[in-house]
Amino acid sequence: MIYFISYDVSDAKRLHKVAKTLENYGIRVQYSFFECEMKEEQKTKLVSEILKIIKVKEDSLLVYPLCEDCIQTVQSVGQGSLFKPSTFMVL
Repeated sequence: MIYFISYDVSDAKRLHKVAKTLENYGIRVQYSFFECEMKEEQKTKLVSEILKIIKVKEDSLLVYPLCEDCIQTVQSVGQGSLFKPSTFMVL
């Protein structure tokens, strides 16, 4: 499933750590917005990792699932587009 993940982190050090963590799971679409294709277990692990970094009383994390039906209705204008990777193998 594809997830759009956005965050707002008030501390620069935590912000950098959250961004680096998300770079391991997906691609940056905008400054604090990532697109990640992953299984439910991976999403759970990612959220757990980020919760160890952020302060929930000061920062925010939003995870938006994008179902297959919704993917078909994505509208893209300009240079951006929905990234839908094909299956690949890392050797």
